Order: sequence, then C-alpha cells, then structure tokens
Amino acid sequence: MTRTLSPDSPPQPARCAACKRLLRSRASRARGFGPYCARALRRRIAPRTPPPAVDPPIPGQTELPLQPHQPSLWSL
Repeated sequence: MTRTLSPDSPPQPARCAACKRLLRSRASRARGFGPYCARALRRRIAPRTPPPAVDPPIPGQTELPLQPHQPSLWSL
C-alpha cells in the first residue's frame, strides 16, 4: 500500500519496511521506517573507519620486496 502526497511527488510507503506498522509522521514516511526500527537499524550499521595512512617514501630509502614464505630467524 502506497500513498502519494501530491501528483508530482513519487509514492512513499505507508508502512514500515521492517515491521509493517503504519507510518504516522512525514519524516517516517520519507525514511520508510518507523522511529524504533530506524534507531535499531542505525545501531546495526557499524561506523566507517578511515583507511590506514600510508607513510610517504623517504628519499634514498630502498624497499625490499616481500617474498612469500621466506624463512626468517623467527620461523626456524
């Protein structure tokens, strides 16, 4: 079941997408979720962490390529 607010606006859900209860407020209708389900959904989504910073190379420094399964003193 969908409702339209005006002929120009797209249809918006009249029920919560999670629990199927009727949505009463305009904000809930625009969001598609009721206040309780929206709050629960925000808790489930983990905050994004920024990628680790990459150190710029130092002039004159050589970088050795890593070899897979290369034995070292600690692996003996």
